[in-house]
Amino acid sequence: MHDSPLAASADIRPRALAAERVLHHLRPLVAVIDKTGVFVDAWGAHGAFLGYRPEGLIGRQSLDLVVPREQEMVASIFQQAAERQDFSVDMPVPFQLTLVAASGATALVDVSAVAVRDGSAFEGWVVSFVPHSTRSTPTGALEALLRGGAVDEVLERCADALVGDRTDSRHLVGCVLSQPVHGRFTRLHGSTVSSALRDAVHQQMHLSSAPWAEVESRTVALFGLDELPMALADAARAEKFEALVAVPIDVDGTRAAALVGFIAPHRRPLPGFVRQLFDHLADITALALSHQWSNDDLRRAARSDGLTGVANRTGFDEQMMTCDPALITVLYIDLDEFKAINDVHGHECGDRVLVEVARRLVSVSGPTDLVARLGGDEFALVHFGVDIEAAREIGEQVVVAVGQPLPDDCGADKVTVSVGVAVGSEHARPREVLSAADRALLGAKRSGRNRVQVSL
Repeated sequence: MHDSPLAASADIRPRALAAERVLHHLRPLVAVIDKTGVFVDAWGAHGAFLGYRPEGLIGRQSLDLVVPREQEMVASIFQQAAERQDFSVDMPVPFQLTLVAASGATALVDVSAVAVRDGSAFEGWVVSFVPHSTRSTPTGALEALLRGGAVDEVLERCADALVGDRTDSRHLVGCVLSQPVHGRFTRLHGSTVSSALRDAVHQQMHLSSAPWAEVESRTVALFGLDELPMALADAARAEKFEALVAVPIDVDGTRAAALVGFIAPHRRPLPGFVRQLFDHLADITALALSHQWSNDDLRRAARSDGLTGVANRTGFDEQMMTCDPALITVLYIDLDEFKAINDVHGHECGDRVLVEVARRLVSVSGPTDLVARLGGDEFALVHFGVDIEAAREIGEQVVVAVGQPLPDDCGADKVTVSVGVAVGSEHARPREVLSAADRALLGAKRSGRNRVQVSL
């Protein structure tokens, strides 16, 4: 340190720790780089920066660590400084660079550089490098949320913020669980947890006995290893963790996610800074999921018929565009004499009939089938992977189901439908299959209504 160009000339009073020891324990890499871009000195990063030892960087050209597409930008900094008598450079602080790790992988790093001059003896910069992967605050997750990042990115950043380092070990790692199905989580986000811990958490995600299952929303719950299922406790113990922290998160009264962290040592009460970190990340997670759910609701509303709840024409067209035409069977369905129902019983009763017909169409369809109201009293039912005879049988089921007596509040006693059926082929477009079903429907109408006709 004292041989570096920035060494202090004299100490005013004795120091508790040598400067080298202080710098070694910094999370960022702190380096001195000369005006040509060569590392003159380097410290920090807990002794390892992107796989490099700080002392191993001394004498290396800093441009060698920058990905090729950004090297010209960095080189311009050195050129600009050399051209100015005051050695000043115009650049934002911090700025982001993509560096090449010792493994060959790339990593985003925030860089802060301060120009320094020591008379004619030295011109260069003191530079700090902070890899994004070492951020242990909610900042990254919040930034992703504010710029409209996908919810998976926000949750991944929340998980990666659940990390804390000691000098010689990691004392906190965490993950985020999401996408509950029937009350059980199906997704795990987070890159700081080991594969062994991931596997142990995965085993618990689908169980009602999981430690986070019975915890109230937004409660920061602490479990000792003796309170955990054996496999989870063994995995944590093997990595010298002593407790598990769980924070379930509800959105609109529904369990939506959970923060899960492993921590050592096991202290009750939980340290204030750790609790604050979980609280902040729970806020961001809840906000991201609430935003996603609201957007999903808007998208569904834009693609759903406001009266019947089935897909509208927009939703139908979008799904048809993504279908394999060789696998689809389209039933084009039209109510018989529906205008008479509106004229005799009124439009309110007519609306109830449409709602009931849509319900009956859904009842005869499968979980992967598509039911849509194309407009007025026209509906479509799309099946996948059925042949012509099966398609005819489905059409007959529709005629029978819709033709049953209507509820009393519908006004009319019953309503019938005509159905046109068309089966797709390898060379047909989805729109052509729909048109063929429409032509078959017109044939069913001309043949007396209340019947099925198949397009041949």
